[in-house]
Amino acid sequence: MEAEVISGKDMKTIETSLEALWDKARRVSEVLVQLKESNSVLQKKVEDLEAVEQNLKQELASKDRELERLRQDALRLQSNGSNILTKEEKEALKARIKDLISKINSHL
Repeated sequence: MEAEVISGKDMKTIETSLEALWDKARRVSEVLVQLKESNSVLQKKVEDLEAVEQNLKQELASKDRELERLRQDALRLQSNGSNILTKEEKEALKARIKDLISKINSHL
């Protein structure tokens, strides 16, 4: 086996190349750490938004149920032909239904 002799110039080139490679590897590592941190922040935001969305869906479902109940009540009263509600109560019921519809539409 022959030992290959590396000249001082070649050694310096190798050292420079290794230093450049090490710097690039360090920068890549730093970028990866930053990306992981950003990913964690974004994941937390996604979880928060999903929780808000779930709450809004539940609220909307509740409003839908209330609206349907009010509609059924109104239909039942109309089908009975009774005038149980005064004119003011009818207007209040209409206003409440319109208010619920606008709230539902604002959530859509």
